[in-house]
Formats: sequence, structure tokens, C-alpha cells
Amino acid sequence: MSALRKLRILLVGLGVCFWLAALWLNGMAARLFEAQLTERAAAWFAPPPDSPPQTLSRGRIVFVSERNGNPEIYSMDSNGSAVRRLTRNNATDDSPTWSPDGRLIAFVSERDGNREIYTMNADGSALRRLTRNRARDDWPTWSPDGKQIAFVSERDGAPQIYLMNADGSEVRRLTQTDSPETQPAWSPDGRQIAFISERDGEPKVYLMDADGSNPRRLTNDSGAHKTPRWSPDGRRLLFVSERSDGFGQIFSMSRNGGDATLIAGTSIANTRSFAPAWSPDGNWIAFTTDRDGDLEIYAVRLDGTGLRNLTRNRADDYSPSWSAGATGGASGGRPTATPTPLGGGRQIGMAR
Repeated sequence: MSALRKLRILLVGLGVCFWLAALWLNGMAARLFEAQLTERAAAWFAPPPDSPPQTLSRGRIVFVSERNGNPEIYSMDSNGSAVRRLTRNNATDDSPTWSPDGRLIAFVSERDGNREIYTMNADGSALRRLTRNRARDDWPTWSPDGKQIAFVSERDGAPQIYLMNADGSEVRRLTQTDSPETQPAWSPDGRQIAFISERDGEPKVYLMDADGSNPRRLTNDSGAHKTPRWSPDGRRLLFVSERSDGFGQIFSMSRNGGDATLIAGTSIANTRSFAPAWSPDGNWIAFTTDRDGDLEIYAVRLDGTGLRNLTRNRADDYSPSWSAGATGGASGGRPTATPTPLGGGRQIGMAR
């Protein structure tokens, strides 16, 4: 083979190599351009990474969390953002409830050896102890004018409902039975208190005048009923019922006890939903559920739509109380004096 022919073959081979290399580079460039375009499109159309979820209603939610090892009180915005820890000690702090003006939080603490009622500012400062009794004091709930606090105490034997001034003075007993009387909830007009009584056997929702007189029963269905909560307009009451499969479901009824309606989204087989709290506008309900394997705080509209998890934490989060303003307001569900067993053998005192 002549040298000229060899040179021609070499040049053709080099040309083919250059052509193949150009095709490969062109493909790489196209894929790179496509990847960059996809990335930019995702950035254009995706929500900002730090944007918070949609706000459900005004005000903040105070709640109990065990994310730092023991029950402490936290607050968060109504969409679950801006979480802030309010109490810091090795004892149990629970049962938080906002004062009507949103400036104070009443709660229960075991920091002095047994369950006593305290208040603190909305930011966790200015701690003040209200009760000083060797018996358990529990379940504080504010009067609508913020001047009084109803609560549950075992100082005379069985749990009964008592009343005191917001500074802890002038304690007087409201209920006068030998059966447990617990979980008071003051009506928005201040005239009545809904509560749970076992005077007829199973726990049922009752209503009495704010001075303890004229008690009457509101619920009659089978199963235990717990945690009555007034709507902001005073027309309806939330309560927890175990009437079906033994697990808690949340119902709404008229203030006279009729027209009980299941809140869709709070009922899932073999799970508990409990400790409800109204939003200030009356359109949403925050509640505690164990549907994810641990206790989380969810929110749902009254018609069952918009269900969402607000806490998303591997530790237990429970007992929400939703404020009526920028920092405060209406009370929500909270732990009871009777412990309820949970998984792993632990016990948490909690209303269902």
C-alpha cells in the first residue's frame, strides 16, 4: 500500500473520530442544558423553601410536648411554625390554657412535688403559683372576663370543681357530690360551666350555672364522654365520645345537648382523637391524635376538610389551647388527673 493511500485512510479515521466526538459533546451539552432548564423551572414554580404553611386562623396555640425529654409547655403559630419553648424544668408541666386577653397562661406543674396551678406570661416569664395544697389541683379554665379560674381539686376527697380569683385567693367549692366532677369549661357569656360528671355512672357532659347551681345532664348516649369545649359564639360544644369502638372521636352538639354530629377527620379506626380546641373564628378545630404512632396535634375544619398535622415530631405533642388574638384567648383540651396508658408502658395524664 502506497504512503499516499495510508495517509488518506488515517485522515478519514481522524475525521470519523472528530465527528463522533462532536456528536458526544453535543449530546452532553444538550443533557446539561436540559438539566439546568429543569432545575430553573423547578425553582421558578416551587414555593420558596422557607415560606411557612398557610395560616389557619389568628392567634397562637399553646401545647405540651415531650420533645426535650419530659412534658414541657410550648407555643406555635396556628400553622405549626414559630415553635417556642415556654417552661424549662425536670418536672411535668401541662394543662396550658390562655387567659381571655392572651397575656397569661394558666397551667399545672409538678415542680414543687405535686400538681399545683400556676400562671405565667405568654412568653414564659413571671411565673406565679396559685394553689398550695397537698392534694392534686388540676384543669384550670379562665372565666371570660379573666377575673376567676375554675379548676379541679382532690383536697376534699373525690375530684370536685372549685373556683378562685385569678390571683389564687378566695377559693370556694362549686360541685357537692361524692363522684368525680372534672374538666370544667366556662361558657363565653360567663353564665354557665360545662363539665364532666360521673354521678350517674359513666362520665357524661353536664352543665351548671357559674355559681354551681342548677346542674343538668347534656349527653345520654352510651360510652364515656369527655372534654367539653364551647364554640367562640357559645352556640355549640365539642366533646369526646367513646360511643362506637372504644376509641375517642370528637363530636359537636348544640349547647342544650342535641344535634350531636361527628367531626369528620377525627375518626379513624383503632386510633384516638381527643383534647379538642376551637380556633378563635370557630372555623377550625385543633386536636390530639395517635394516628401516626405517636401523639401529634392536627387541625381540621368543621366540615372535615383541610386536615393537617401541625407538630410533626417523633415525641408526643398534645393538649392544644388556641388563643383568641395575637398572643392569647380561648381554652382547649388538656390532661386530666387520671393517667391513660400509652405504648411502651408509659403513662400520661390526658383527656381523650
